[in-house]
Amino acid sequence: MPLQRLYDLVDRKPLPSSLCPLFWQRGEPEAVLRDEMARMHGAGIGAVILESRPHPDFLGPGWWRDLDIILDEARRRGMKVWVFDDKYFPSGFAAKKVAAEHPELTKIFLAERHLDATGPLPGASFLVKHWLEKDETVVRVLAARRTGHTTILADSLTDLTNRLHDGILYWDLPEGAWRLFILVRTRHGAEGGMEEQINPLDPAAARAYLDTVHEPHYARYAAEFGRTFAGFFTDEPRFGNFPSYEAHLGETSMVLPWCDDLLAELNTGWGGAAFATLLPLLWYDGGDAELQARLRFTYMDVVSRRFGRDYLGQVGDWCRAHGVRNIGHVIEDNGAHTRLGYGAGHFFRSMRGFDASGLDIVHQVLPEFTGGWHNSPFSELNAEFFYWGMAKMAASLGHLDPAKHGTTVCELYGAYGWQEGLRLMKWLTDHVCVRGVNLIIPHAFSMQFPDADNPPHFYAGGHNPQWRHFHLLTAYANRVCHLLSGGRHVASVAVLYHAEAEWLGRYEPFETAVKPLAQAQIDGDVVAIDDLLSAAAQVTDRRLVINGESFGALVLPYAERLPEPFLARLAAFADAGLPLVFLQPSTAATTAGATLTDTVRRRCTAAGRGNLRELPLAGLVEHLRQTIPLDVTAAGRSETLRVYHYIQDTAHLYFLVNEDPRQAVATRLAFPGAPAGVPPVFYDALADRWLAADWTADGQLQVRLEPYESRFVVFDPGFPAARARLERPVALTGAALPLTGIWRVATATAEQYPEFTPEPRLRGPGNWAVPGLLPAFSGTVRYELEFVLDTPFGAGPAVLDLGEVYELAEAWFDGRPCGVRIAPPYRFELPGPVGAGAHPLRIEVTNTLAKQCAHPVNDRFRAQDPAGLLGPVRLLG
Repeated sequence: MPLQRLYDLVDRKPLPSSLCPLFWQRGEPEAVLRDEMARMHGAGIGAVILESRPHPDFLGPGWWRDLDIILDEARRRGMKVWVFDDKYFPSGFAAKKVAAEHPELTKIFLAERHLDATGPLPGASFLVKHWLEKDETVVRVLAARRTGHTTILADSLTDLTNRLHDGILYWDLPEGAWRLFILVRTRHGAEGGMEEQINPLDPAAARAYLDTVHEPHYARYAAEFGRTFAGFFTDEPRFGNFPSYEAHLGETSMVLPWCDDLLAELNTGWGGAAFATLLPLLWYDGGDAELQARLRFTYMDVVSRRFGRDYLGQVGDWCRAHGVRNIGHVIEDNGAHTRLGYGAGHFFRSMRGFDASGLDIVHQVLPEFTGGWHNSPFSELNAEFFYWGMAKMAASLGHLDPAKHGTTVCELYGAYGWQEGLRLMKWLTDHVCVRGVNLIIPHAFSMQFPDADNPPHFYAGGHNPQWRHFHLLTAYANRVCHLLSGGRHVASVAVLYHAEAEWLGRYEPFETAVKPLAQAQIDGDVVAIDDLLSAAAQVTDRRLVINGESFGALVLPYAERLPEPFLARLAAFADAGLPLVFLQPSTAATTAGATLTDTVRRRCTAAGRGNLRELPLAGLVEHLRQTIPLDVTAAGRSETLRVYHYIQDTAHLYFLVNEDPRQAVATRLAFPGAPAGVPPVFYDALADRWLAADWTADGQLQVRLEPYESRFVVFDPGFPAARARLERPVALTGAALPLTGIWRVATATAEQYPEFTPEPRLRGPGNWAVPGLLPAFSGTVRYELEFVLDTPFGAGPAVLDLGEVYELAEAWFDGRPCGVRIAPPYRFELPGPVGAGAHPLRIEVTNTLAKQCAHPVNDRFRAQDPAGLLGPVRLLG
């Protein structure tokens, strides 16, 4: 049926769940497991990921007992079950069983050790064997002229390995200052705790991993695979060779990922057998920038491909061959997605084997941090990447890789501390969905309370006072993800992924371009060079087309160098008429000589067409507005408005989000990419309401979104507006009546609700979390007021406005329920005019558990919100 996803919402049919939370296992009793599953199912959740990390008997009898129970309960409820693919975090330990049974398959590294000597000294010898620890072997011994503490002469590098006898190097030391490099195969010197992980560069290690974790699950549950047993979840595998997000080649103290056949592949990538002679340039400056850039690029190119192919690619292939899927993510944080250490080398390559693109946002993104750096419970965070880059990068892979079927999963909400409630969760849902996420992995359900492991936890054994309204968040997320799945994303531009540029020299990351584009309502996808080099990338009618996504321009963030095959491909794109925009560096650190723009221009015949431009970042938006057709345009500046265009059959959906937590955004939007002559309607997914839209004669839409608000704009010539039961919001004239009087106030904890106890210390609206009132209270406060009007308030429907609230509000007016608000604006439309006489008002405000049991680490890194009904409480008309 055409437009089925829209009709499902119009007709209020049950939707498939788009939430799949982490469900932590500790070996709880059967009754507790079944009850927690029932709680989740009742809240609109249709799948779970069993987090085995805290379980005491993973892969043992206790694990199979619990999994039997959960699968049975899931089968009864029509739910799906995924399994975290390891006992320990991050994925890659295989419950430490591979390390115990096949230690030869654990991680191997290449270490650099050196000594300095000055010649001439004929007949010299060097005690290489004393540089080795147990189980270490020499890969190469090399010498080079030393010019400084971290600099050598590349053209002096000499391979002396064949002069090594019984651990002693015999060499006539020439005149001058020399450095002797001893390159060692080792299992030591990496990130702590990674010694027992499998080697991600060794396909035999990945096979052993599958034999240890996946095969036993298949042996027991083969009949459920592809049915109730949906697949496996892989969490943050990495190289682990260095404890840092900044693990760039050139860090002299860093060991490097290695395997015994890697050198042969490096030689092939280098185009000859000389790579081994140049190995020290992976750590040291050799004075030849071009040579060094090519060498380091070759190393990163080879190991990143192997990580994605031989490890995660093999895991994904196994899952698909057995009728299940593999989802999860690698570490993206602070740009580590292009690096070693905590990273996996190259985000797009590492994720190719997964059945959906993926990322996590656990504590890293907040409404107030949109640029620069800020601290967190775990590290300093680069908000430029987290806020503008991370979700967009992941969703781009979901769009561009046909194997992902348009799906991007996001582990979300975790590690923010108990300060995080449904208000922030709603904002985070909008943040990721408006960038393309359409499957959410809430972090987390724990059956232990209190649980110090990175709260919040949603049900928390009934102790979370916001749990009774959690279903409103899940219903909202399900509606949004439902509309943003199964169709096709539309964007105006492609932005080049910068991994290869980073490996080759000076560069600027892709998020530097994504940020101003997003602030100007110009959506784009981040595109990897691998995709642009593939046959899937074509230029048609001056537009770049990949997997059905079509882009009017390719934007290239500043790069000192790019791979030679890609430069040739750019020239072909330019000849085909694709607009290419090269961004100049934002700092004065420019390179000498010709720019990449000049290089590409020399290779092609497109110079006269004007489709190659080199611009400063500040000129990017205006250039695109003048040169390519844009999907959405806004009148004036609306920097906090995000727009995501998605096509469902003949319907064009535009998801609009105001990311400003304090200020409303009001503007007029035009939609050149929408069907011509079709008036739009609004869909408010939080309230589940279809609303009439103010569509002007010149084809513009007046839009106003309050802080935290989102809305769909829907265009479709075949969509029956009458079926949509279009409503009109109450039209406000500016009239306002403060509601004052004597308030009656009572409190209830989550355990006591709905039984309230009068609270004489609270006299009405205001912050209760202050000394002398209720600074340690978490729960619900009920405010009751009866006010009297001598004359009617206005002639039409009115709005009850609660002003500022922290943080959930439920209201009753004249004894009738008005609804619940989990985020601003805290307004309730009243069903009719407010007449003269007495009017009872009841408001219940629920805060988070932060006041009662703030986490000593997670919560201390954020300013704590006030609590209560702050007001002013008014009638608006």
